Amino acid sequence: MGTVLFTFLFGLAVSVDSFGIGCMIGLKKISISLKRICVIALLSGSCFLLSASFGQWVKPFIDQTHAERLGALALIGIGLFLLFQFVKSPKKPVADEKAWVQPTRVLQSPETADVDQSGHIKGMEVLILGLALSLDTFAAGFSSSFIGIAPFQAASLIVIMTSIMLYTGVKTGAKLSKKVNNISVLPGMLLIIIGLIKLV
Repeated sequence: MGTVLFTFLFGLAVSVDSFGIGCMIGLKKISISLKRICVIALLSGSCFLLSASFGQWVKPFIDQTHAERLGALALIGIGLFLLFQFVKSPKKPVADEKAWVQPTRVLQSPETADVDQSGHIKGMEVLILGLALSLDTFAAGFSSSFIGIAPFQAASLIVIMTSIMLYTGVKTGAKLSKKVNNISVLPGMLLIIIGLIKLV
C-alpha cells in the first residue's frame, strides 16, 4: 500500500469520529463557531504530534525487528478499545460538572460538552471537546511512530480532516437521523485494519 494512501487512511481513522460527534451536537441544536472548531482540530493535531514525537524518541531503544509489530498491535488494541466504547451500553447523558474531569463521557454523549447548557460550545467547553477528540489521537500518535507514518504530514492531515468533519457534522446533524452515531464504529475498524495490514 502506497505511503500517501496509508497516511490518508490513518488520518481518516483518527478523524472520522469528529463527524459523528459533530452530528450528535447538531442534533441537539448545540452550535460551535468555525474558529472554535479550528482550535479543537489544532489541539487534536498537536496531541498527535506530541505523542508521535515521543514515540520517535523511544523507537531507537526498541529492536527494529519488533518495533513495527509493536506499533501494529498497539493500533489493533486502540481499535478494539474504541469498538468496546461503541457497543457499551450508553448511560443517560447528563450535562454537568463531571464532564470537566471525564472527557470520555463526551465521546459517549457529545452534548455533555455543553456544560452550562447554553446551546453553544464556548470557553473551556472547547477544551473539553478537544480533549475528548484527542484521546484516541494521542494513543494512535505514539503507535504511528513504529509503523513508518510521518508525524508532521499525519498531524497536518488530522487538523484538516478534523476541521472539515466536525464542521460538516455540526451543520448537517439536525437534518440527519440519530443513526448517524453508528459512524463511531469506523475509527476502531480502520485502526484494526491498518494494524493487521502492518502485521502481514
